[in-house]
Amino acid sequence: MKIHKSFSKLEIIEIFKEIDDQFNIEKSQSKKEVIDYITKNFRKFEIRNPNNFYKITTTKELKFFLKNQNANKILSVKDKNNIIIEAKRILNYCNNDYDLSQSTFNDIEQLISTAEKIKKYGYISSVRKAIKKLNNDYKVKDKLEVNIPDTVEQSQNIIPVKVRRGKFRLDMNKGTLEVIEEY
Repeated sequence: MKIHKSFSKLEIIEIFKEIDDQFNIEKSQSKKEVIDYITKNFRKFEIRNPNNFYKITTTKELKFFLKNQNANKILSVKDKNNIIIEAKRILNYCNNDYDLSQSTFNDIEQLISTAEKIKKYGYISSVRKAIKKLNNDYKVKDKLEVNIPDTVEQSQNIIPVKVRRGKFRLDMNKGTLEVIEEY
């Protein structure tokens, strides 16, 4: 089976664990060994989780997915750094009270075209932050929407936490926490 070189060993293992948790691949193996193992045992593979992050429902779709370039690694390190620099330029404009004279942009059209260019890289946090702040500017008539991959969106789920202050008794043997006094 052919797997595109843009996938790392850990990404391949994560994909197979997400889709079929009973398909055991050890992290101690090299990438070549992992690919050989998958090639030899692919017929035994079953998609047990059809509601996976990658939205893969058949083995044919999985082969197609792995054969093509990794969608999360379209940018090289140099290109990603350039996108981050552009996002920082937009953030600089936003943090200086949306004043073009305090930024590196010549006019609002140049600013918006830069934002349009970087908005498709929503998996980079500085891009999301820059577009969100830029949308608060009254000079931007059409609000920009950042393209956020499902994997990033699902990892951003925030769990509410309630902070409590007071005296507590923790019993390590029973695994219980007793509230003595709360203030």
